[in-house]
Parts: sequence; C-alpha cells; structure tokens
Amino acid sequence: MRRDGLSAEEERFIESMGLFFERQGVPRIGGRILGLLLLAEKPLALGEAARLLRVSPASVSTNMRQLQASGLVDPASIPGDRRHYYVFNSAGWDHRLEMAVTAMDALSQLCQDALAMPELKERHNLREAVEFCGFYRQELAGAAERWRARFARRPGSQTTPPPPVPRQRRSGAR
Repeated sequence: MRRDGLSAEEERFIESMGLFFERQGVPRIGGRILGLLLLAEKPLALGEAARLLRVSPASVSTNMRQLQASGLVDPASIPGDRRHYYVFNSAGWDHRLEMAVTAMDALSQLCQDALAMPELKERHNLREAVEFCGFYRQELAGAAERWRARFARRPGSQTTPPPPVPRQRRSGAR
C-alpha cells in the first residue's frame, strides 16, 4: 500500500471484498474495510482508511465497530498518538467458525423444541434438520480444532489459543 493511495490491484481486491461481503449480508463498505485491513502492513487510523477508500470517516467508524464486534478487527494504538487505529484480527477466523457452530446449535434447538410439541413430533423434515445440524456442527468443531492447531504454530500468531467451541446442548426430543 503506497502512502499516496492504493494501487490498481489493491483497489480491485478491496472492491471484490466489498462485493463478496455484500452478498453475505454485510454492508459493502464493511467488506471494503476488511479488504483494506487484510492488505495493510501496519495499523490504520480511521481517517487514513476513509481517505484510502474515499468514504466518510463516520461510515468507516460505524462499520469498523461492526467488524470489531464480529471478531475480524481489533483496535490498536501507537504510543504518543491519540487516534484510533485498527488491524485485521487473524484470530477472527476462529471466531467465525464459533459463530457458525452457535448458529447450528440454535437452529437445532429450534427444531428440537418443535419436535417436542405433540402435533409436530412426527415431522420428517424437522428430524432431518436436527440431524443435519448435528452433522454440520461436528464438522465445524473439527475444522475449528484443526484451524486452532494450524494458527497456533504460525510465527507471530496469538500465544494463547482461543477457548474451545462449547458443546452442543442436547434435549430429549429426537
């Protein structure tokens, strides 16, 4: 990333990230910010990100908070500088896996609760959904463990691995 701006290749990547994340339900600017942070070799101040992306600082600030809440962005500071800086948080990939596991657990519980109702207990699609959620959750949990093991071996990665994914709550309905 050049001091005076972005190269054509960087801009193409950043725009592609914006479009990709927009298709995932994230505002396009959020995807563009994430793309910029993936390319950044140093922490970026909000104003610098806004200048490079040619958007308002308020938009960057709002979307940076959302990215921070998703675990993909971390705040950073530079000694003696009062501006707010941000970096891409590579541990955020683990967080994304955990969010997917949590979503599967929630969907499974909804279907299990429905199966516990007498008038719905024989619904095949609900049973299949519970089975799928269990299968998918196991696959995600295994992927999360493998990712943590790979991430922990990388130089410069976090020193303490993230906590393990919580176990699925089981109910008697099946």
